[in-house]
Amino acid sequence: MTYGINSNSKLAPDADTAIRRWHRFFPFFVRRWSKNQSSNILEQLHLGVRYFDLRIAQHEGKFYYCHSVFAMEVFEPLMELLQFLDTHPEEVVVLDLQHFYDMTISHHQQLHKELLQFFDQRLYATTDGPLLECSLTNCAELQRQVVLICRRCPIGLPAQFWPSYAWPTPWPNTASIKKLQSFLANSLLSRQPQQGYVSQCLLTPTGRYIALRLFFTLKRTAKRVDRKLKPWIAEQLPGPFDNGQKPRVNVFLADFVNLKEGQFCDWVIKLNTKLEWDECELEEKEEC
Repeated sequence: MTYGINSNSKLAPDADTAIRRWHRFFPFFVRRWSKNQSSNILEQLHLGVRYFDLRIAQHEGKFYYCHSVFAMEVFEPLMELLQFLDTHPEEVVVLDLQHFYDMTISHHQQLHKELLQFFDQRLYATTDGPLLECSLTNCAELQRQVVLICRRCPIGLPAQFWPSYAWPTPWPNTASIKKLQSFLANSLLSRQPQQGYVSQCLLTPTGRYIALRLFFTLKRTAKRVDRKLKPWIAEQLPGPFDNGQKPRVNVFLADFVNLKEGQFCDWVIKLNTKLEWDECELEEKEEC
């Protein structure tokens, strides 16, 4: 939700030491490097995005999205999400609460309560069935539209929230595209059949990386990543797999998904046509 970062955005508690040092003298550049999406939530949804990676920080009793600096309040874009889900009853989105900052136990309890009240019966709970059964068809029958993952939480999770181990999201933590490519391929091999999985197709700029590219932005970096990763993405297979089989991709995470009219989203969505090939092959085997 970093599209909400603007000229008034203040330094957030997730900013590391180098970013804080830069922010003292060059707040404008820090804000430029902190923004990793420029399309609002509705625009992203219409591009085909169904997974949202979120960082949340508490400030003066309210919850905000953050990425080195503060963006908007948590429920502001979620109101737009609800409107989208109301008009698209067969759609399902995944909200991944990745990190929390400046939050006490009572803050976590408060956030849980507010999220449960906000989404209510839309949440696909752990009691609704395993992730392998979380298909669009089953969700439509159950009238569920939101899968909510909650990571690194110091308190027990309600049944409506999915724990981190159910949906691994390995962090590449590199500013090198070559190392990113290798990491994505190797880490995918660890995926288990019963798990969801996130492939993070993005770089993590260090303070030195930014210092050498002060007038660049994350958008420029994202363009390079997209160009280099396109062949790897195109060769991937989605869908379920069994133990002993090569793991398949599930969810892709990327910066600036609106680049070139959402080309990254198009690449990922196109992979779903391979599911149709699997179904055709299965039908042929059954006929034999």
